[in-house]
Amino acid sequence: MNPIYNWLNSFVPVEDTDQQLKQHILSFIFVRVCLFTLLVTVPTIFSIQTHGLILPKLHISIAFLIVVVFFSVGSVLILRRKALSLRRFGVIQLLADIGFTALLVYASGCSQSIFTPVFILPIIVGGLILYKIGGLIPAAAATIAYAVVLGMEYFGVVPLYFQHTAYQPPSDPFTASNLFAVYGITFFVIAIISGQLAGRLRFTEKELSKTVLEFDRLSLLYKQIFDDITTGIITTDEKNIITSYNNAAKRITGCPKKRVLGNNIHTCFPEIQLTGGRERNVCHLERSDGTVIRVGYSFSKLGIPTAQEGEDVYSCCKVVTLQDISKIELMEKQVRDAEKMAAIGELSASVAHDFRNPLAAISGSAQILAMDYSANVTTSGNTSKTLVGIILRESKRMATTITDFLQFARPMAVSLQWFDLSRLITEVSEKTFPLYEQLEKGYLVKNIEVHLNCWGDQQQIQTILTHLIENTRSIPDSEQTVKVAIHAYETNKKNKNYTCIEVCDTGPGIPAILREKVFTPFFSTRENGTGLGLAIVRQLVDNHNGIIEIDSDADYGCIIRLFLPLPETITH
Repeated sequence: MNPIYNWLNSFVPVEDTDQQLKQHILSFIFVRVCLFTLLVTVPTIFSIQTHGLILPKLHISIAFLIVVVFFSVGSVLILRRKALSLRRFGVIQLLADIGFTALLVYASGCSQSIFTPVFILPIIVGGLILYKIGGLIPAAAATIAYAVVLGMEYFGVVPLYFQHTAYQPPSDPFTASNLFAVYGITFFVIAIISGQLAGRLRFTEKELSKTVLEFDRLSLLYKQIFDDITTGIITTDEKNIITSYNNAAKRITGCPKKRVLGNNIHTCFPEIQLTGGRERNVCHLERSDGTVIRVGYSFSKLGIPTAQEGEDVYSCCKVVTLQDISKIELMEKQVRDAEKMAAIGELSASVAHDFRNPLAAISGSAQILAMDYSANVTTSGNTSKTLVGIILRESKRMATTITDFLQFARPMAVSLQWFDLSRLITEVSEKTFPLYEQLEKGYLVKNIEVHLNCWGDQQQIQTILTHLIENTRSIPDSEQTVKVAIHAYETNKKNKNYTCIEVCDTGPGIPAILREKVFTPFFSTRENGTGLGLAIVRQLVDNHNGIIEIDSDADYGCIIRLFLPLPETITH
């Protein structure tokens, strides 16, 4: 199959590459040998001369074929040389074919030869491989060669064996002139036509090659897009048999291509229904690993024309696009919840703000009543004083809760500056811890690097430390004395420089399962806790682009570690 196909390609015009031109010249040399061999041997074998045809003698035919073969072999050897003008060599081969044809015509009856039309073949070949000029040169050579043959015949210079054949010499010069005119015009017309056809065919081949190249690029681009797009794409034929299935569909469904290609889509994915006119459909799709995901899909018909009995009939092929919307729906729910919580937070902040004024009035009034009851100490007065004390205590707790809530709902903007961290820790601990020490329930240890400065909002970091130290005072009653330690130092974490603050205590610590949950607003494990302390701490640390961790070791049951970035690591 391939040799025949390659041989047939030798009859098409060549492009401008030397390699292709060389290949075509070699092919035509091979055709020359085969053609002349057949033209000489076949009539001789079948003795066609008995029908009035003129053929050369056997020894002349053999000598002619030897000359043709040796010339062709020599041409092939010369063609293998690198320093060679291929177009000039091709013209020489065409002229040689004209010469061989002229010899064959002369030896087979001159004007009465049956081989005269063979002159046309080199002309066509020249037009194909060398275009117009390649066809005109052999046409001119063929005209001249045929004129020489007719001239020799007119003057009686013919082979002697013609006397023993049906050969009839020309009776007048007009017969030879007519033959010369007819064949000469024919040669040039064929040369022009073959050159024109070869040029058009060459132009068509170039355009076709360009179209094929663009089609290949488009096919490659389509395949790349089809394989790399994040949306799953499945195509089906008119019987809902899956014909294509991209990588995204494989990733979403978890089914390999070999399991679904060639199968019915309703068998592979019964949840996907290709009925109805809705643009977007949602279903619960069971993956191959057993997990169920939410999938959004849509489908449309592909109007692919199929020729049936000469009419344009459009197939019922479909294309199905699908996406895993589980995460998208979760994100949408989170956004809705966040918007709802934001609205609730704004409303709650307004309500809490409105509560502060009457609460201040109640607290002030209770303080005045307490002063009056101190002057009149009676039994009923003692009872009233106790109740007033409860009002003051609960009012104070309520005021603290409202303050924390407002601080969480409406955080202040961060004002970054350098400040002395050791002095700030000392101030906060002296204000927050003395009562704890007076009750002999614990003691405080500070371990801070000398001249350690911190980059951040001093007021917000003071709030953070206050909440963390207050959190250590909420440890359940224990007979053992609680040790609280505060460490501060500079460190490097993931190639970033931080100021690290650790607040440690020897309490029972926070269970690992609750270490993320304790930062949730209004979550508390204490009976009287508001659940806002650690939430505020987390919020303020996030405002500083910092990191907060909860840990424990052999010495401390709870370690809350803060990482506050230094200026070079802060991104604005």
